[in-house]
Amino acid sequence: MPEDTSDRMTAAIAGEMNRTAGAPASALRRNFNLTRELAWTQFKLKYTGSVLGYLWSLVKPAMLFTIMYAIFVVFFHQRANEFPLQLLVAIVVFTFFTECVGAGLVSIATSGHLIRKAFFPRVILVLASSMSAAMTFVINFALIVAVATPLGHLHLGLRSLVVIPLIAELYILALGLALLLAALYVFYRDLSHIWEIVSQVLFYASAIVYPITTVPARFLGLFFISPLAQIIEDVRHAIVVPDAGWTASYVGPRVLIPIGISFALLGVGWLVFHRLSPVFAENL
Repeated sequence: MPEDTSDRMTAAIAGEMNRTAGAPASALRRNFNLTRELAWTQFKLKYTGSVLGYLWSLVKPAMLFTIMYAIFVVFFHQRANEFPLQLLVAIVVFTFFTECVGAGLVSIATSGHLIRKAFFPRVILVLASSMSAAMTFVINFALIVAVATPLGHLHLGLRSLVVIPLIAELYILALGLALLLAALYVFYRDLSHIWEIVSQVLFYASAIVYPITTVPARFLGLFFISPLAQIIEDVRHAIVVPDAGWTASYVGPRVLIPIGISFALLGVGWLVFHRLSPVFAENL
């Protein structure tokens, strides 16, 4: 982490501690306030000094969407109903997932200077990075809804409320993986390269660039073991293609498997992080 950035993060921590010093606030409340302050600081620092500022967060999903649209719609003539919007929604969801995990992965290893300067729960660094990514996601997702709804491209109804628990599941999945990788990355730096490969595999294995109807029925059970594939498909059904069906309509009760994986991964990530956090400082 650059020294200037570390200094600003340290100032954010010191400022929050000064505000709560002597106050009757519980440790949980202080840690929540500190996480919020760090997340907001990271979000602002991400665009400090850039001309376009926040607009840069739109460039990546927009360019990826343009490339994939050209390949799969223009060249390969993918004409599934509402496929362009399905593609855009999936890319925004996937971009949040990879940014949350990627930022969390390096959040501890790049904060050695910060860890040595101040005492605070180390998990806050991972939580703050995930919340910063979540801020970007919420704005991007809200823009899609704000632009597509008046044009009649979104099909909103009571089922669309299911997006809320689906996004919660997505966050749980990303946070669990971020905690696990952040803890291990302190000791095994090859994980960043492995994650790059895995994220590419997940991109093409999650029905982002093709509709689920193109997946052979005999592979659907295996396909929907991936929580990311289940989340993306159900978000699409909730707001874009109501006739497509929920994941449960394809695999039945086995839909509980990807949901269980998300929660299990959060538990494993938390336990590993808690076990290794006492030795972070001496290995950075």
